[in-house]
Amino acid sequence: MSATTQAAPEELRVSTITEITAYLQQLQREDAALMLSGPPGLSLPSRIVALDPAADLLGLEIGADPEGISQALVAGGEITAVAYLGTIKLQFELEASVLVSGAQGAVLRGTLPTRLYRFQRRQSYRVQPAGSLYPRVVVPGGAQPGHALRVLDISIGGLALALPADVDPAPLLPIGHVAAGLVLELDRITALRVALLPHHASPIGGDPGGTRQLGCAFVDLDAAAGRSLQVYVDQTQKRRRLLKLDL
Repeated sequence: MSATTQAAPEELRVSTITEITAYLQQLQREDAALMLSGPPGLSLPSRIVALDPAADLLGLEIGADPEGISQALVAGGEITAVAYLGTIKLQFELEASVLVSGAQGAVLRGTLPTRLYRFQRRQSYRVQPAGSLYPRVVVPGGAQPGHALRVLDISIGGLALALPADVDPAPLLPIGHVAAGLVLELDRITALRVALLPHHASPIGGDPGGTRQLGCAFVDLDAAAGRSLQVYVDQTQKRRRLLKLDL
């Protein structure tokens, strides 16, 4: 069992098969992205392609895997799955996992989890930055190396990015897929390595042809980055309160 799961408060634990099945069914209906990870620090995106509670069967899609990460995860013996439903983060351990080859590619097959952890993210206080340049997210590599996207608002749980009308989010930050190796620059000095899971893109100000807002959640934010982010959110919140008092 992962350290994160061991540390989860009891009230976040979902242990009834009915509720666990309901969450898994919702993930399957929404074709939600899952991030699989193991002790060696390996990670692989996936989705639920088979779910049969009566047969105690859970099947996860394994796409292109030229480096054999799926085999390494299975060999490691501990696989943690993380997914998001809106503002809720779901986490569970894969049990009795085996790789099965089929007509549509490899599938990671196992039993339904006996417990699942639910982390409510609605309490994360979201602030709007005062500056126009920072914070921003730099997307390295790809078709547009070093492309920087301005942050519209940010919290310890996620952020919203401004997408100019001429920017296609698909090659940069595809919705439903975890994007790793990103750099969140809070200011000229503070830069954090982060991974984001984009949820949705929506027009700003009702103009479908203008700038859009890309809502994202942080994925596996480490402790040091989390502390830096919390300090930034707290300081920004205090600054805005002082400005209101001066008006």
